[in-house]
Amino acid sequence: MNKETFGWKMAKCSEYAYLEGKDAKSEYKELGFSRHKYFDKNGAQAHAAYDKEWFVLSFRGTEVKSWSDIKADLNVDSVNAKYSYGKVHKGFEKEVDKLWVHIRDYVIKQLKGRKLVITGHSLGASMATIVAARFYNSSFKIDGLYTYGSPRVGNESFKKSLDITHYRFVNNSDDVTKMPFYHWGYRHHGELRYINHDGVVVLGTDVWKRAWDRLKGRWDGFKNKDYFDGLSDHSITGYADNLLEYAEVNEDNT
Repeated sequence: MNKETFGWKMAKCSEYAYLEGKDAKSEYKELGFSRHKYFDKNGAQAHAAYDKEWFVLSFRGTEVKSWSDIKADLNVDSVNAKYSYGKVHKGFEKEVDKLWVHIRDYVIKQLKGRKLVITGHSLGASMATIVAARFYNSSFKIDGLYTYGSPRVGNESFKKSLDITHYRFVNNSDDVTKMPFYHWGYRHHGELRYINHDGVVVLGTDVWKRAWDRLKGRWDGFKNKDYFDGLSDHSITGYADNLLEYAEVNEDNT
């Protein structure tokens, strides 16, 4: 399966991670995953969906009505990363801790040579990154990390220690991807896949091109009376819709 198709498919896995067990199981089955396991512990949720070849871990993002999620997002102090290197966001790390032993043991039992892919949106993207780091530093082969609307997760040491393929999707003006702030020591990990205001995945952009494109996106939102474009662009449904006809344009060659 090529990365273009996978970009959309993992966005759908991240979207379905917001569902509870039975509802999610049928949706993952529609994507071709015949096996499913739901993890739910103290406000943190994740899903394992797998077939004969692929094993996908999907982590649920922030629920605005969940106090546990809000506390995790706001707990911006950094702590030493467990089973890994560098420092990570304390709130994200604590959410992973709730599920880690259960997920680790299940993966050890059921992976059985399948290709391991980890994905998530928003808070779920942060959790997916930390879980990927833990598995990577436990000598597991990670065949892909796909994140959507991810906040910054860890510091420079954490970023450099995580040598895995990571496609980090950012949808135009998504404000969540700008947090926690760079000057607090947080850094993004992964290969940026920037979705411009036309819904096209653009490679090789620089900060100024993205800033100009975001202004176009915000102006389009304003004209359509969407005065919270930076939050609208964070929707996982929006990510998935944009990637339904996933095509990449390399701006370095235009």
